[in-house]
Amino acid sequence: MGGGAAARTSPERLGGGLVSELVEGTAEALRGLPPELAVFIISALPIFEIRGGAIAGLALYGMPLTDVLLFGFLGNIASVTPLLLFLEPMTRWLHGNRLADRLFHWLFERARRKADQVNRWGPLGLVLFTAIPLPVSGAWTATLISILLGVRRGRAIASIYAGIIIAGVVVSVGTLGGIAFIRRLTGTP
Repeated sequence: MGGGAAARTSPERLGGGLVSELVEGTAEALRGLPPELAVFIISALPIFEIRGGAIAGLALYGMPLTDVLLFGFLGNIASVTPLLLFLEPMTRWLHGNRLADRLFHWLFERARRKADQVNRWGPLGLVLFTAIPLPVSGAWTATLISILLGVRRGRAIASIYAGIIIAGVVVSVGTLGGIAFIRRLTGTP
């Protein structure tokens, strides 16, 4: 499958920044794991999703693009699919538990602020919200928004999965372009 477990690009070549530091730190914590598993795990985490998995897979592990997209997609859907299927019933079941009510109120209030933007576009709004690589957008928040808006599960799953694929491709293309640009500037092959 993918490349070796050793990082292939130094932090300086990634261009620095908070996202790069978070991805690198997480990748370091996962050192020793096969790159495919590391990309899967990074992509499953809500702070990174497939975007962080793509950066790690391409810039740190030197994995082939197809492997990065496959394991990144699988990791991202492995984390949001249970939310799509079980979060709403779980919130009803835990209703009345003070701690759970506070947690769910915080989660849904955060998503509610973004829901109006998504609601205007319907299912396409979920695709775009998931796909556009901006802070506080992505599959996890889109899942909460879909539950808040009462989007049918099948439609929500299809929209969010499509957005994950688009996000993976967009970030991968940007990462590959950034790597090529930095290599050209530094004269590194």
